[in-house]
Amino acid sequence: MSGGDRERRFARRPRAADDAAAREVARARFAESLDAIETFLGHAVEGGRGGFARNSPAYASGSMAIIRTAALFEDDEFRPYLGAVPMEVERGIATTRNIVSHSGYRAMNDDVFWATLTVHLPPFIAEWRAAARTAQGGG
Repeated sequence: MSGGDRERRFARRPRAADDAAAREVARARFAESLDAIETFLGHAVEGGRGGFARNSPAYASGSMAIIRTAALFEDDEFRPYLGAVPMEVERGIATTRNIVSHSGYRAMNDDVFWATLTVHLPPFIAEWRAAARTAQGGG
């Protein structure tokens, strides 16, 4: 890959020209992120708790679901869609992301991780998706 190709490939997306367009771009990117998170969650849980073992594709998919979820809180343009997430939930997501990303699986409590993916996270995703639809005017 030449230097010019690399610059184009990793160039930041241009910002929208006006506020309404910028909000729509942010909403669409937020919806894409939720799609990715839900896809990773689906892969993580499809084999049930028995298939959710360290170093398995399901575990890796669960890890990516958490990493992508934590990233939502790092982008200010997504804040309008996140609603009033309790601070302890936001911290829990960030902590889990840090364990997944930096400490590795040996530091993870697998039962808590499974509960996060199957019980705690899905209602927030549904709430955030509804907020994005409402912002689009899809009620």
